[in-house]
Amino acid sequence: MKKADYKNILSKYSLRGFALGLGLAVVILLLSLDAGPLQQTGKGLGQLLYLVPGMWVVLFLPFIFAFAGYQIANVFAKALRKQNKRIKKEAGKTKMVLGFIDNLRQGKLEGALPAEHQKTDALTKALINLREFMVKSKKDQEQRRLEEEQRTWVTQGLAQFAELLRKNNDNLEELSYNIIHYLVNYMKINQGGVFLLNQPSNGGESNFEMTACVAYDRKKFADKSVGWGEGLIGRCALEKETIYMTDVPGDYVNITSGLGEATPKAILIVPLKANEEIYGVIELASFHPFQEFEIEFVERLGESIALTISTVKTNIKTSKLLKETQIQAEKMSQQEEELRQNLEEMKATQEESERQAVEMQGILEAIDHAAISCEFETDGTLISVNHNFLSTFKYRPEEIEDQNLRIFFFKEDVGELDKILAQLQDGQNFRGRVRRRTKLGEEIYLLTTYSPVMDNDGEIMKILSLESDVTEQVQMEDALKRSKDELGVMLDEARNEVKEHFKEIESVKIRNEKTLEGALDAIITTNKEGMLEFFNAAAEKLWGYDRQEVLGEHVSKLFSKDTAKNDSFVAAFVNSNGSKVIGERKEVPILNKYGEEVPVLFLLSDAEVGDDHSYTAFIQNVEVELF
Repeated sequence: MKKADYKNILSKYSLRGFALGLGLAVVILLLSLDAGPLQQTGKGLGQLLYLVPGMWVVLFLPFIFAFAGYQIANVFAKALRKQNKRIKKEAGKTKMVLGFIDNLRQGKLEGALPAEHQKTDALTKALINLREFMVKSKKDQEQRRLEEEQRTWVTQGLAQFAELLRKNNDNLEELSYNIIHYLVNYMKINQGGVFLLNQPSNGGESNFEMTACVAYDRKKFADKSVGWGEGLIGRCALEKETIYMTDVPGDYVNITSGLGEATPKAILIVPLKANEEIYGVIELASFHPFQEFEIEFVERLGESIALTISTVKTNIKTSKLLKETQIQAEKMSQQEEELRQNLEEMKATQEESERQAVEMQGILEAIDHAAISCEFETDGTLISVNHNFLSTFKYRPEEIEDQNLRIFFFKEDVGELDKILAQLQDGQNFRGRVRRRTKLGEEIYLLTTYSPVMDNDGEIMKILSLESDVTEQVQMEDALKRSKDELGVMLDEARNEVKEHFKEIESVKIRNEKTLEGALDAIITTNKEGMLEFFNAAAEKLWGYDRQEVLGEHVSKLFSKDTAKNDSFVAAFVNSNGSKVIGERKEVPILNKYGEEVPVLFLLSDAEVGDDHSYTAFIQNVEVELF
């Protein structure tokens, strides 16, 4: 209340008291002067005051009543001033709460309450606790988002890299360039190189040769070789551990571009190892430090790269062996044809027979030295074996005399041998890879050719066997299969991690709904189509509906048709295409279950996550005292 208004009230009540006292005094004096004794004496007021001294009080009644009115007005004015102060205080408190809530809605969680409101009342404590909870939730959500982005980045990188490794499996130089080019681009770094282990076949010293180098997304051509154990590359391979440096010497390496050259801020050197065997080293250089998840990503890739390099080397070696075997098989086929021609010519003349016998003996000796050879009956009984046969199966000659071919097969493979013998008995040749068993029980694989030898009458005299050992090739094929299975397991683990993350997001959503459920204000949430998705206990009490009656229904059910049509705030809220009034408190009538319209204060906020858009309303009954 203003000071002028205060004086005005005092003056008004004082004048009214004076006027009332004056009127009352005049009435009393007139009545007293009209009395019989005074009329008989003919004297006036003076005689009255003489006869009735108490009349002096009547004369002072205007002043007495004016003083009483002043005192009453003073008490009333003080009460009004006190009430105005209380109203201003409550209004300030309401403004503070609305401002605080609006800051929370806008995500301004770091703002503090004004000093005059930082007291220990329940509302202030609740607001501070809510802010602290939202700050903690926001930090936890940000941390989870960051960790999820890192896991997604690693998972996507591994998946893309697996596809890259699958496509390049026959050329080490092309594979090396694709690997380092992919890493430099995916990690957004400046330079990288691949060093592959070179083990000379002549027994020379092992070294690492740079097979690919990329800088600023361009292929570099460098002829660089590092000895085993030399420098950081050799040390990384020797220790089989990752080397990470942020204090890079000025003369270690320079990253060169069209604008000049500079020393990188961080160097990451990762060994390419699989089953504790080193296949090479990857060196990466960057102007910014590597994050821990990036280092772990490169280390995991290192193992996949090592397995792929091992597979590529195996494929190259297998291809070479296969070509050699094919050439050898062609030569053996040609020799077999020549032998057959020689046998036919021997029947012509004795002299030609002797010459062919000598020639055939030479051929058989060459075959004997070049291949694993034996002869056996059609039932599998051995007739003769060569030295390579004894060496491969680790038997002495006397140990296999009159033995059957079955002793060189595992028990479960005897059925396959019977099928082969049946095929040979029909005069057909057999070519294929066969699993065999040595004297020590070891498993070996032979590329086998069985050929029936016929007499003049077309009867089978014996079976000639020519074989070559392909055990190493089979083992390399098995290793390749195991590496593919391990990669599949890694992908399954990544999928499981993503499922766990979705479960965490769902639990956070449930916790937030439980927090809103306990609020004293009615809270409802709708999607962008206007369908109700959340309806807390206070809303049930305000509208009289059970939440199961309204969830999934359109929000217009909560308002009368006239309100939804004529009230611009409500019309925008219930219309899915309307522009909502966000962050502005409005008084609007709602329609409860019993057809009654109830005035409430309505505050609307919105939230958008990706394509999902929702609106949350905070409703207070204006008939209830808020503070």
